Amino acid sequence: MNIQIKDINSFTKEVEINIAWKDLEEDYQSEFNQFRKKISMSGYRKGKVPVALVKSNYGKSFEVDFIDKNLNIYYQKAISEQHIHPISKPEISDLDFSEGSELKFKSTFEVIPQYDLPKYDKIKINLIKLTPTKTDMDKSLEEFQSRQSTLKTLDQGAKKGNYVECDLQEIDDAGLPVIGKKQDRRFLRLGEGYIQGDAEKSLLGIKADENRKVVVTMDDDSKVTYDIHARKVQELIKPDLDDEFAKIADDSVSSLKELKANIQKQIDKSLEDDYISAKQGEIINWFVENTKLEPPTSMVDNYIDNMITELKTKSPEAKTMDEAILRKIYQKRGEDQIKWYLIQEKLMNAEKIEVSEEELKTEIQKQIDEFKEVNPDVIKYFKKPQNKKRFQEELEVKQLFEKIESFTTIKETNKTTDQFRKEQEKAKGGK
Repeated sequence: MNIQIKDINSFTKEVEINIAWKDLEEDYQSEFNQFRKKISMSGYRKGKVPVALVKSNYGKSFEVDFIDKNLNIYYQKAISEQHIHPISKPEISDLDFSEGSELKFKSTFEVIPQYDLPKYDKIKINLIKLTPTKTDMDKSLEEFQSRQSTLKTLDQGAKKGNYVECDLQEIDDAGLPVIGKKQDRRFLRLGEGYIQGDAEKSLLGIKADENRKVVVTMDDDSKVTYDIHARKVQELIKPDLDDEFAKIADDSVSSLKELKANIQKQIDKSLEDDYISAKQGEIINWFVENTKLEPPTSMVDNYIDNMITELKTKSPEAKTMDEAILRKIYQKRGEDQIKWYLIQEKLMNAEKIEVSEEELKTEIQKQIDEFKEVNPDVIKYFKKPQNKKRFQEELEVKQLFEKIESFTTIKETNKTTDQFRKEQEKAKGGK
C-alpha cells in the first residue's frame, strides 16, 4: 500500500492511497468466487457458469460491489498505518479501479490541528466589581410582590405600569398584515421590555376593544410595526410590604426584616457568581485571542447545527427564520467555542488536571448532604454513570480555572449596580 499525505490546511488532510493488484488479488478472487456461486444462466447450473461468461455479464457490476464493500477497509488500514485520527467523514475522490489494476483513490478529511499554547504564566485581565445598592433590594421585593399580586380589570385607558392583554398582528410598510405573524392574547406592560419610549406613548390611554398601531424597536435596532387590538386593560394590585407578606413570600422567615436579610444574601451571592463567571469568561477570551489555532470546520458546523436546533425548539418564531442568517449569527461564537474546547483539553494535559476517584466520591457526598433535604432524588442522580462523569468533568474544569487564576492578574474597576445599569441603558440608547 502506497500512501501520500498532503496538508490542505492546518486541520484538513488529503491522503492518496494506491494499492497494487497483487495486494488485492486474493481478496478479489475470493469474493468473486462467492459471487459466482450465486449466478445461474440458461444452460448452466447455478454456480457453474463459466468464469469468462460471468465476467462478461457481471464483471463491472462486481467491481463496483467489491469497492463498496472494501474501500472503507483499505481507508481505515491506511490511516491506522499513518497514525492519523480523522474527526470528520472522508470525502472520496479520483477513484480508479478495474480487475488486474491497482486501486487508487484520494480521501480528504479533517483532524485536530497541531498548535502550541501561548505562554500563560502572566495573564492580565480587566473586571468590573459590582457593589449592590438599595435598588437591588427594591427590585427583589417588587418581584416578590408581583408573585403575590392580582390583576384588576380597568374601564379607563392604560397608563404606565398597566398591563394590556391584546392580539398583535405584524404589518408591512403598506399597512397590510404579514401572513404567519399574528400573536394572540399577549400581555404587554407599559414602560417595560419593548414597550418603552415611543412604543409606550403609542399605547397610553388605550382601552378594551380599541385598535392602535405601534412601532417597536427590536434588539438589533430594526423597527417592526404592529396593529394591536386590546382585549383588556389591567392594573397590578400589590400586597403591602409587612411581616405577613414576608411569611407568605418565604415560609422560612417570620418577619420582613428576616426576608430582607435572606434577599440580601441572594443578591450578594448572585453578584459573586456573576463575577466568577465574568472572570472565567475573560480568561477564556484571553486564550482564544492569543492561541494560533484554526478550529476545524466540521466541529464548528456541528456546534452551529446544535445551536440552531436548540433555538428552534425553544422559540417558535425562530422556526421561520432564514437559516443562513442564523448560521452567520452563530459563526463567531461557534469558532470561539471550538477553539476553547480544544485549548481546554491541551491545558488539562499541560497542568496534569485530574480528579481522583476518592476526590470524586468526597465531592459527590458533599452534594448529597447539601441538597438531599430539598431534592431527595440527588442520590439517584449520582448513581447514573453519565451524571457522575459529567460532575467529574465539572470538577476538573473548576480545578483548571483555579490553577490558571493563580497565574492571572486582575485589574478591578469598582462600580455600584446603579452605575452599571445606567451605563447599560445609555449604551443601549446610543446604538
